[in-house]
Amino acid sequence: MASRFRTQRRHCLKWLSAAALASWLVAPTMASAQTEIVYWDFIKPGDGSPRGDALARNVEAFQKKYPEIKVKVEVIPPPMIDPNLIQGAAANKTADVLRIDIKYLAKHAQAGSIQPLDKFAGAIDKSDWLLPWDATAIDGKKYGMPYEHRFFALLYRKDILDKAGVTVPMTWDEVCAGAGKINATSVMGYGFGLAQSDNANALLEWVENMIPTGGGKIFDDKGKAVFDDASGKKFFQLIADLTGKCKASSKAVAEFNYNSLTEGLTSGTVAMANLGTHRYLAIRAAGAKDNLAWAPPPSFEPGKPAPVNVTGWNLVMGKAAKNPEAAWKFIEFMTSAEAQLNLAKGGELPSRKSTYADPWFKTPESQFMLGWSDYIAKNGRVGTYPAGWSSFGQILAEATQSIVLQGATPEKALIQAVTTYNKSLGN
Repeated sequence: MASRFRTQRRHCLKWLSAAALASWLVAPTMASAQTEIVYWDFIKPGDGSPRGDALARNVEAFQKKYPEIKVKVEVIPPPMIDPNLIQGAAANKTADVLRIDIKYLAKHAQAGSIQPLDKFAGAIDKSDWLLPWDATAIDGKKYGMPYEHRFFALLYRKDILDKAGVTVPMTWDEVCAGAGKINATSVMGYGFGLAQSDNANALLEWVENMIPTGGGKIFDDKGKAVFDDASGKKFFQLIADLTGKCKASSKAVAEFNYNSLTEGLTSGTVAMANLGTHRYLAIRAAGAKDNLAWAPPPSFEPGKPAPVNVTGWNLVMGKAAKNPEAAWKFIEFMTSAEAQLNLAKGGELPSRKSTYADPWFKTPESQFMLGWSDYIAKNGRVGTYPAGWSSFGQILAEATQSIVLQGATPEKALIQAVTTYNKSLGN
């Protein structure tokens, strides 16, 4: 009986100690209530990836600087950010801060799902950005603060090219020849993606760079598709040649998306592919290691560098942000030189010029990023993205898939894509 009493007494003391500890932990929070802001990102902080760890460092640094503000990070898959934001805005419930692709900035500004930042951004140095300040302004109002930049580079496996005796291609003719020499059942010589999944991002990123490389433009000033010219014919013919005449790619590209290409380069089942530079360090860290390298995107003409659309994600403020002042402090910090340096170490190209003054950019591990910023400075441009950009991707995917899967001629597929899209606009 005495033994049982002692046991109960120990349990009671243990419970009281735990309760006291809990009240001690809760007390400071109650004494100094924090303002909470909700932040949507597609990257999970501290997930072990270069970008995830960079995000974790930045959130921690922000909360150390602003202990009165708590950041609640909600991880949303990239294809779901846009529809979730539209739905949330309709119900007047949005995150305070969101990460939005520059391609969809106009869509959300016109839909009213995000709010202008001009009243907060007055003190920001407008000259301290790689892209012009107005690049993320819609109808004269600033809607997005550039978070990071990327461009469409050629990523390739050095080990596979070396084994096949293939030099890094500089033109699309060289891609066809080199990838055709490599292509086999176990490895695709050149990978690209025509899938409609993931908002057809792999295809959209390809076409937005390929049409200017061919000397044309996708849309006119009124948003009408106008690439049914020599530039469009070059691009659609290339798709036919890569899977046909050159035997550089398999028909699997019809179902490939951005992640398929990333995984292929990581595992070595894809020898070459054009992807955004933001995937470079992630692919190396996931297994490719030093076997992965980058080169400028191929051009159609020898000796003529290909122009590139400089894209990336912006930080925006949701329409129904509950704490706009705190939200702006977070946006301002995350686009500061301090936070941008962490992004750089995670493999994302900083958007602010002042970031590049840090001594880290004199170290060997930063040289690939200096190469990127140099290429952007010489060959970068800002693309035009109409509100119907995502629907354009679905139409384009259907047309290009018909070349690969149904044997449609490039000319027929090109006319189908342009005509169908323009009809969707009422033109």
